[in-house]
Amino acid sequence: MLKKYLFICFFIGSSFLFVNNLKAQISDTPRLQISVLTCDAGEDIYTAWGHTAIRVIDSIQGSDYVFNFGTFDFETPFFISKFVKGSLEYFISANYYADFYAQYQYEKRNIKEQVLNLSATEKIRWYQGLKKNMIGKNKYYLYNFITDNCTTRVKDGLFNFSHYVPNRSQEKSFREKVVLAPYQKGIPWIGLGIDLLLGSFSDQKPTDQQAAFLPELLFDQLASIKKLVRSTSVTNFNNETSAAKPNTKDNSPLYVLIGFLALYALSLFFKNKSVRVIASITDVILLLAFTLGGSLIFYMSFVSNHTACFNNFNIMWMHPLYIIALLAYFIKNEWISHIGKVFLAAIVGLVITSYWLPQYFSIEVFTLIAIALILNYRLIKRGQNNIQHKK
Repeated sequence: MLKKYLFICFFIGSSFLFVNNLKAQISDTPRLQISVLTCDAGEDIYTAWGHTAIRVIDSIQGSDYVFNFGTFDFETPFFISKFVKGSLEYFISANYYADFYAQYQYEKRNIKEQVLNLSATEKIRWYQGLKKNMIGKNKYYLYNFITDNCTTRVKDGLFNFSHYVPNRSQEKSFREKVVLAPYQKGIPWIGLGIDLLLGSFSDQKPTDQQAAFLPELLFDQLASIKKLVRSTSVTNFNNETSAAKPNTKDNSPLYVLIGFLALYALSLFFKNKSVRVIASITDVILLLAFTLGGSLIFYMSFVSNHTACFNNFNIMWMHPLYIIALLAYFIKNEWISHIGKVFLAAIVGLVITSYWLPQYFSIEVFTLIAIALILNYRLIKRGQNNIQHKK
């Protein structure tokens, strides 16, 4: 928590210290140096994808500023609910490079700097555009993880104010790039959770303009554009972050899920009392988990402003209607069987049509779907047993 408040102090507090100086300075000189800063991922989940910022050195004014589009305030009223809904306002902040450097040194996050080869006119136009964004309501924007974030703002500014055009640096979908980072950070269950929340929108292949929506992707894209980058340097604060990234297969939750699936499936064939009790407890836990998880998927897909979560077909097997099954589970009648049949039919339909759907389902997600199939089959059998007991 201390690190979060230090972050706010550096990126918000320092902005107020010199924002008036920014308004006064318009440097009509070719002696501006503009760089794109790409920062390594941090320990907190919201830093798992790294960060992008802009450094502007004005040798005439003797200034060295960093413009950061990824600033938000933890003290914003209803912060969590606004973030989940996608209505949290992010804003541009500016601070001295020395403060920016100190913050990332403290967090041991390496900084890569690409000095851009722009004309004097292009530098001035972009610098003036950055200053304009610092004034009044211009500084605020609604954050969107894929289409409007700290990286896309830098990318769009560069290509809007220069003669360069974007060059696609990768052919993978949005989903593949977004989900990869948590696995590489050693938090694969977070990656799986994000994978479940992302809808079919995230399975689109980005256009040339959209391709560089994450810090490392923009770094690679800029490096691939001929004559755009004049020089590249790296400031190392943590040599470990430059080491080989963990094997994503080793970090996969797949083995745990397959093990759970096998044990859960075996419960269908064992009739002793202890196994039945454990299996029934597992049923209730899964019903509760699917209800809560399904409610979040429903909210993110149909209520929130997060376009990356729109049209999520995972709602076919994990949904808030499991609350009905959870309540019916403790009533000894045949209704639980009818509910299980409806839910099972929806899942089977999803599996059959999954090849033609515009959404990618990972092997981990398919394993969860298999668990849902067994759960609903058990609900059907429970309802049938209730009928037999009545007779």
